[in-house]
Amino acid sequence: MGETAVLAEFVESVVYDDVPSEAIEHAKTAIRDYVGVAIFGSHHEVGEQMTSYVDAYGGDGDATVIHRSPKSAPAAALANGAFGHAIDYDDTFESIVIHPTSPVFAAALAAADEADATTEDLLLGYVVGCEAAFRVGHSTYPEHYQNGWHSTGTAGSFGATAAAASVLGLDAEEIARAFGIVASGSSALKKNFGTMTKPLHAGHAAQIGVRATLLAREGFTSDPEVFEGENGYNHVMTIDGAYDPSEITDGLYEEWAVQDIGYKPYPSGVITHAAMDAMRDLVTEHDLEPDDVEEVVVTLEQAADEMLIHAQPDDALQAKFSIEFCLAAVLREGDAGIHEFTDEYVTQEATREVIDKVTRDFREEIFGDQYAGYGAILQVTTTDGETLDTEVRYAPGSPNNPVSEDRLRAKFFECAETQLDTDEAEALEAAILDLESTDIDELRGYLA
Repeated sequence: MGETAVLAEFVESVVYDDVPSEAIEHAKTAIRDYVGVAIFGSHHEVGEQMTSYVDAYGGDGDATVIHRSPKSAPAAALANGAFGHAIDYDDTFESIVIHPTSPVFAAALAAADEADATTEDLLLGYVVGCEAAFRVGHSTYPEHYQNGWHSTGTAGSFGATAAAASVLGLDAEEIARAFGIVASGSSALKKNFGTMTKPLHAGHAAQIGVRATLLAREGFTSDPEVFEGENGYNHVMTIDGAYDPSEITDGLYEEWAVQDIGYKPYPSGVITHAAMDAMRDLVTEHDLEPDDVEEVVVTLEQAADEMLIHAQPDDALQAKFSIEFCLAAVLREGDAGIHEFTDEYVTQEATREVIDKVTRDFREEIFGDQYAGYGAILQVTTTDGETLDTEVRYAPGSPNNPVSEDRLRAKFFECAETQLDTDEAEALEAAILDLESTDIDELRGYLA
């Protein structure tokens, strides 16, 4: 049996009781994290423009659009996927550069509305979709990503398809055809990092995943072995024969991708987070202020250079990919959240002055052959000549460097309370953390 069939068979066959309780708990934590950032994203500039688009062209329907009017299932998936990734605050797999929950949960939710599914169906679809995105992504990683593709939008579209197919109850033959359909729509370029099109990648993946699933359910045809062969998806989307089909087929039911998910403590590219936590620690430990600092030198993996493309950002979107801004914000405030990542804050003269104190340095494998290379070394020289050195080997929020539950909850409320009062936000959190026992209409009510 080829890898397309193996993955399709898994999506069809896995049931809720197959998923260990620990993975279910991870899934609910991830969904809470997503919902918080999506609520904020729904009224961010990206969310406003996306809402205008789906209001005009999204068609009639009953699918939930978070804190907006309901639309057709594909349009809802598009909007909710983009809302989740609007400010780059959504979760990330630790072992591969993919933001899974924005495309996958957005597709699962739209499918649940289409099928009038239960919250158990929704949870299972989300877990299955994460598994597909993780496995398709790993089968071409890192060459696919290094060749300029944004895996959230490419591999993420297969995760969205698997999630929707699971919720809608497609059989393995239909799922294989859905994979074939989505393969021809899967696309996202890193060239668009720092623009509104980056969050569009997550929405696009969710939308085409739902579309592919609905078409396959209607009998639409495609190549049912889309991963296999010289012209198969993963051979085409990578280089130098790097595609490894065993990453798709081996170990199903043994380990679960949702347990590889890490949660962002800052609304910026994950490659910035270890350095930001290092700066946060130094500011707290030494009570540093910008006037106390002469220079900051940050050392990152060489691969980070192609992501951190805005040394002098002009706006909040560019600032997410500026290690200089990210460290400047933490030095100024002791932390950095949604209130710092605004156009106004980025362009303040005081921010610019601190940005100019930051120097970037890149090296190969600064901590050895550490997968994904999210670590950082920080050296701060104070105005009185003291040198402060520290390092963080893993991005905070990742499974190897988890952040506290208190910090995750604070993030959820920071975002959710931009649109909800505290009682509403607490009720929503409680519903998500007990999602398998929550009525889906109750969940819709909280998200509407």
